[in-house]
Amino acid sequence: MAKKKAHRGRIQAQGGGLEASESWHQEEPLNKQNGLSLLRRLRNSLSGKDRDLRNKQFEDAERFIKGVEGGIDAPIRRTFQNYKTRDVRVDIEVWSGKAFVTIIILIIIGLWLLY
Repeated sequence: MAKKKAHRGRIQAQGGGLEASESWHQEEPLNKQNGLSLLRRLRNSLSGKDRDLRNKQFEDAERFIKGVEGGIDAPIRRTFQNYKTRDVRVDIEVWSGKAFVTIIILIIIGLWLLY
């Protein structure tokens, strides 16, 4: 059986008959740049209608990721819901490890581990 990676989670768009997601599972914490790339990839994979239903939720999720300072620790689930439809939403889930760290923090951790 393969060992689970230390840092895992997913970003998903759900509701209104849709269930789409982008996930990560890796040895190092997910940095903000890659988290934003996953969010954009998910957004771009949706049909125009599904994307339009979640425009504000994707913007809120992007603002959340950009606003994280020092990363966030698992477990966490953050939902950005379209309150007009009640079930249409964008979710960010961090199942294990840490996510949305800045690249400079990863460099510092790497240097610290070398010494």
